[in-house]
Amino acid sequence: MKTFLAQHFPINLEAAPLLKKLKIDADPEDEDFQSFSRMLDEARSIARPKFAYGIAAVEEKGTDSVIIEGRTIRSKLVRQNLDQTHRVFPYIATCGSELDIWSRAYTDLLENYWADEIKNRALQLAIMAMRQTVKETYFSGQDLSQMSPGSLPEWPLPEQAFLFDLLREEAAAMEVRLTDSFLMVPSKSVSGFYFTSQSHFENCRLCPMPNCPNRRVPYAQPE
Repeated sequence: MKTFLAQHFPINLEAAPLLKKLKIDADPEDEDFQSFSRMLDEARSIARPKFAYGIAAVEEKGTDSVIIEGRTIRSKLVRQNLDQTHRVFPYIATCGSELDIWSRAYTDLLENYWADEIKNRALQLAIMAMRQTVKETYFSGQDLSQMSPGSLPEWPLPEQAFLFDLLREEAAAMEVRLTDSFLMVPSKSVSGFYFTSQSHFENCRLCPMPNCPNRRVPYAQPE
């Protein structure tokens, strides 16, 4: 399977969207603003978000399963979404171990929350860069749908092991790993795959999780 690894790409950790989300006034005399600005400067100097993806063949399609690169996914929803495609783009993206280690120094509850949001923003920027790269390289002018294990019961969290198996070397290079309970470290990391579809699909449409920082489309409440 052909893979691509991005460990060095420009990001812009702008203050404005973070200040707005954290409800911090951009007042140079404000102590919270001063403390947050210092933290953001630190984060900017070390932030190294990363992403990796591959091009994987959809080899067989069963009734409620698909075989991708010799590995079976048993999911009716995955099978349904991949009905019209012959390849997927498995991916892993992360805020980076550098920011993850940096954030541990902030044990104060408020500052730890700020650090967490800075990591979230770094992850979002990595996802944006990855999605743009995949779309411009392989799907120019076409739909780019996405699925991630864990946010929907139809494709549960343990299926992340499938993605890490496909991108084993790339995950190691990015210093991203799975715990025994199938959670990712650093925690501000995501996995999934992109694919093309006649009917655009995003996990978010079926996921009721409130206030998700990575939500791309509104939740479609079942009737």
